[in-house]
Amino acid sequence: MKIAILTLTNQRDDLIDGILANCLRKLGHEVNVRNYIYAGREAVCYEKPDVVIHPMVGGRYKLDFVKKCKEWGCEVIVRRGEAGVTSKVFNSENMSEDQRDLILGYWNYSPYVDMELVWGADFAHLLALEGHLKDRRKIKWCGAFAFDPYFAPGFERDRNHKKTILFATGFSTCDCRSDYCECGLPEESGYHERIYARHRAARDKWIASIKKLHQRYGNSWLFELKVRPGEMEEEYVTELSDIVKIHPQRSSSSEVLRKVDMLIHSGSTMAIEAHLMGIPSFNYINVNPDPFIAGVSRNVETYNELERLVGQTDTDRSNINYAVLRQLEDLLYGAIDGKACVRAADYIDQHLKGLKIKTDIPNTWPKTTEYLEDNVHLEKQKSDARWVCPCCRNVYYAAPNGVTRCPFCSMQIQMTSKAPVGQGVLK
Repeated sequence: MKIAILTLTNQRDDLIDGILANCLRKLGHEVNVRNYIYAGREAVCYEKPDVVIHPMVGGRYKLDFVKKCKEWGCEVIVRRGEAGVTSKVFNSENMSEDQRDLILGYWNYSPYVDMELVWGADFAHLLALEGHLKDRRKIKWCGAFAFDPYFAPGFERDRNHKKTILFATGFSTCDCRSDYCECGLPEESGYHERIYARHRAARDKWIASIKKLHQRYGNSWLFELKVRPGEMEEEYVTELSDIVKIHPQRSSSSEVLRKVDMLIHSGSTMAIEAHLMGIPSFNYINVNPDPFIAGVSRNVETYNELERLVGQTDTDRSNINYAVLRQLEDLLYGAIDGKACVRAADYIDQHLKGLKIKTDIPNTWPKTTEYLEDNVHLEKQKSDARWVCPCCRNVYYAAPNGVTRCPFCSMQIQMTSKAPVGQGVLK
């Protein structure tokens, strides 16, 4: 079969999708990996695959994408890049309806998706009960995709360097206007504003803490920083570039972690990646609502405690909370054994055997204006600025600053005077 894997982020998904592609090639399939945001539409129309492996369907753009692929006869498989949550957390009183919609997917994608690949068995069961794909046979749990690269032959920690701390940020919501809903929820949701306030306060404290920590340990430690996928580097460059090495947005966590001795994060799965390389980690000012991921590293809330721990921690071994890690593996992630992509490829191969797929894919993606709104114009009006959608690349016109929805593909785009074209976020 001819398979197109559409990868969402260069930092992690690209590496994992590359492993999955190689597994599928060993089973006899022709596989191409393409960037979903910037080349997804072109890949489908130009390469005309039989099968499309698509990221989680978390917004209108993604929903319309899988709908079109299905209409054209493609088999559509979704691979979830995140683990989800446990059933216990999902059903707890602390979980809001907005959070549940984000986890499951707000829009019903079930008519257009033939199989969904997830991490753990508990989340697969949760999706079958509460999600859109009600057929349990279509949901396959494969294990912890994110950690497969750490089991590759020859992949090990590089200790030939000066002691280095890596700060892994997690505050992407700060890069949007406080009234801009970047997540896969309808605009009327107030969820974004609440998260924006939380992330803004945490980022401010992080920047101040890094400066102070450098004054204390700058002579004995190197400082490095990696932004979360989707987070912008500009504010960190402005505030910290004279004392911190800031890794490019495209850098993968696995390559960056190889050359560090301590990880400071804000509630990230990178804590487990660090553990797999024998690196200690601390969760400083946690912003992750999942109690398991938040608890896998020691939580630190004050700068004084952070300063003390940096000076006292043994950097030759992991300090992971093994009890929480076992719970994560049993209840959420599934097996952390480097074989998630192997299992996913086997599921895909078995699913495709015997299928007669006949596609009718056009040479170009249809150009329609079904998402045209009153604040957007197809022809330039007085005082309008030229907007270019980073996803479908179509041009339209609107006020110079603010948030608009692309009339051609529904992608929401934020534009400021500092970014004349704007940064798009998939909706």
